[in-house]
Formats: sequence, structure tokens, C-alpha cells
Amino acid sequence: MQGLILVNLFTLIKVKIMQNNALIIVAHGSRKASSNAEVRVLGEKVESLLGKHYAHVMTAFLEFATPSLEESILSYIDKGISEIVILPYFLASGNHVTRDIPEVVQNIQVSHPEVKMILKEHIGSSSGMVDLLSEIAVSSNKEL
Repeated sequence: MQGLILVNLFTLIKVKIMQNNALIIVAHGSRKASSNAEVRVLGEKVESLLGKHYAHVMTAFLEFATPSLEESILSYIDKGISEIVILPYFLASGNHVTRDIPEVVQNIQVSHPEVKMILKEHIGSSSGMVDLLSEIAVSSNKEL
């Protein structure tokens, strides 16, 4: 019984600690509102799956839509979030991935050294991407 109480207490402490973090999924952004809405819906789905890992999940955009990456990071800092994970929702490592996103993160990090910011690799570099593409290619029967 005492072991069970300690495990539950540890779980509560762990959850409390993890509740002070956030995930920002940053996409390019589009002039087409429905494309931006797709990204927002994706963010909501990710949030429902990762709720026990991240207290907050938000989508951000580099162009044509709001909130911007900078606005998103600063809004979490204003809320007292101590760890922010940035996940670039890009397939290839173009200028946005290699220059623009890291620049935004670094500039804010200089002003807010108390906040831990983690910039993840873009999704196109994920080891699971080949499997995902292969699965879609053989399972999809949708024709134009």
C-alpha cells in the first residue's frame, strides 16, 4: 500500500512538472485559409494525443497566417511556461527550416534565458517518414 502511494505521489509530481511545458507546431502558412485551418486541426489532434506530455499545444505560422512563431513563443513566456518545444512542420530543409525558424528561436532565447527552448528537427527528416509515405502509397485507393 505504501509503495502504491509513493508511485501515485511520484506520478503527481511528474505530471505537475511536465505541465509547465508547451509544444508549438510551426508551419509555413498559406494565403488559402482552409490550408491554415488544416494545420490548426492537426494541432488539435496532436494536443489530444500528447496531453499528458505537454500542458499546451499551439500551431504557429511563418507567413500569411497568425499567430506567428514569435507571437506564440512570447505568449507562452507571458504565461510562465518554462520549456517550449518547437516542431517545424516542413518536409524539406529549406531556408525557413535552416535559417528563419532558428533565428526567431535564438533571438527570443537571448531575451529570455530562463526559458528552455528546444528546436526539433523538421518532420521531413523523421526516420518514420519513409514508412509513412510507403504506407500511404500502397494503402490509398483515392483516384482523381
